[in-house]
Amino acid sequence: MIKKIASTKNKSQNRAGLLRHLNSREILAMLLKHGGLSRADLTRLTGISGPTVTRAVQDLIDARLVEEGAASKSQLGRPGKLVRLANAKAMVMALTINHENCEISTSGLDGNINGVSDKFTTPRSYSEFLSLVSQKLKQARPKNGVKVMGLGISTPGLFNHLDNKISSCSSIPFLENQMLGKDIEAKTGMDTYILQEMHGLCLAESIFGESRNLSNFAVLDITHDFGLGVVLNGQQLQGHMGLAGNIGKLPVDKNGATLDSVATDEYFTKTIARLSDSKIDIQGAINLFRGGAVDAMNEVTQMIDHISTGVATVVNLFNPEHIFIIGKLLDAHPDLFVNLLEATRKKSIKSSFIGCTISRSKADSRQGAVSAVISKLTTDKKYSL
Repeated sequence: MIKKIASTKNKSQNRAGLLRHLNSREILAMLLKHGGLSRADLTRLTGISGPTVTRAVQDLIDARLVEEGAASKSQLGRPGKLVRLANAKAMVMALTINHENCEISTSGLDGNINGVSDKFTTPRSYSEFLSLVSQKLKQARPKNGVKVMGLGISTPGLFNHLDNKISSCSSIPFLENQMLGKDIEAKTGMDTYILQEMHGLCLAESIFGESRNLSNFAVLDITHDFGLGVVLNGQQLQGHMGLAGNIGKLPVDKNGATLDSVATDEYFTKTIARLSDSKIDIQGAINLFRGGAVDAMNEVTQMIDHISTGVATVVNLFNPEHIFIIGKLLDAHPDLFVNLLEATRKKSIKSSFIGCTISRSKADSRQGAVSAVISKLTTDKKYSL
């Protein structure tokens, strides 16, 4: 009989602990969606009782996941203090990687990237890369008692989530077959979350961007490669091993040129640099083209046609409600985005195109990296949408 009483007591405690945990996650999810809220707002939005919300908020304050801000402006009654995701006593770190340089950034749990970051040239071997990055991460760790809640890593190439390895990375070959996340975690002691950059951009759009309330959308990043991330019915399309969405290998002409090779900011920059016989970055290429210093309209028109092939493929295959495009070459002339939409329309299924909004995106890889950590902390799910 005594054993039965003890067993019943343990089950009751477990259920109470689980319920407390679920209440905390629900509150965190609301703060992530709506920003700062009063306890009364949280009670109304979650349906959780007032006393339970108060206890859960205090637990989250003690865990440094949320903080109290200024009192909310209320017309009736005594104004309550706003509760917000922590950005003073807790922090998330981000490492973004590309073939030219890497960047270490920090943000609060609200996803706002802090102004100061460390940008450095990408090393040329894995051992050098691991050593330098680990050293810089340790140096960048905040002081004065600020708690680091985790490190998010955005990586190019393809990341196999079954064996936690970067399975392919043509732009940085030494990363291939490396367990980068585990290696950095071992050297720094930080909880580390690694994800492919397009999956991170989708996550950033879903948490911080215009797609917060969308269940079907796609993100195209034409910066270095022609990357694709897709969310269908609220679930990110990752495939069996996390390698889905590799649209950049799609051939676009009879010579076998692919979207990766002829439909990106990088290709635009190389084209303008060749025609102007100068060494420039993407902004320099935009300035030369926009100012008329280089006659490359035929080449750019061809690029827009190739990009439209990729966009139309996404429209026809996935029937998304919205497509967000990341890339700077569309800034080179006011007509380029309009021309892209028209070329896409001609290649798309009519009804799918009409039902799809296509716009520019402000998301970047830094937000993608911090989103991996914030998603885990606030929803208790890895890279959830």
